Amino acid sequence: MMNIKKGTIVAIIRGVEPADVVDILKALLEGGINWVEVSLSEEEKGLECIRILNETFGDRIHLGVGTVTSIGKAKKAIEAGARYIITPGWDKELAKEIQKLNVEILPGVFTPGEIMQALNLGIEVVKLFPSSNLGTDYIKNLKGPFPHLNIMAVGGVSLENIRDYYKAGCTSFGIGSDLVPRGATKEDREKIKNNAQKYVEMLNTEV
Repeated sequence: MMNIKKGTIVAIIRGVEPADVVDILKALLEGGINWVEVSLSEEEKGLECIRILNETFGDRIHLGVGTVTSIGKAKKAIEAGARYIITPGWDKELAKEIQKLNVEILPGVFTPGEIMQALNLGIEVVKLFPSSNLGTDYIKNLKGPFPHLNIMAVGGVSLENIRDYYKAGCTSFGIGSDLVPRGATKEDREKIKNNAQKYVEMLNTEV
């Protein structure tokens, strides 16, 4: 079962050098965030970051992988240490194949039809992407036919609007460059820690 609590923030790491990723994770932990998604937009770099994070932090963090577009990438990421898989969009056959690997999948969805297909596969959390293109009214409307839908908002979520998304019905949030800059280095450690603290404080007043 996907143990993602209400108000969870998932830090999305993209384009980070493996030599810098431990410092970045320490900054996130110091800021109160222990869920992380390492993007495979740069596959080899991403896989090495996952290996290092798994070896260094183990069960202290919830380590996942994003931008997974094939079963081959999913298998490589799991082998490296990823414990959940996030896809950028909906692919029913890929979702079914990933489920056979006994890991949780958070598929990217955009429409009610895609959400229905995900729910019918027993998927517990869906990633609504890109959330900023859909807006909070869309999310509120989704909660009509899908009152128990567990939505992770990804794409365009910021300190300015995260409370609006939460009130609209989103229960978790994937935050990218507004939290961890794309290609961040250990020099960004203090900035990342401060960003993390701000997001955690922002949601703590709501949850």
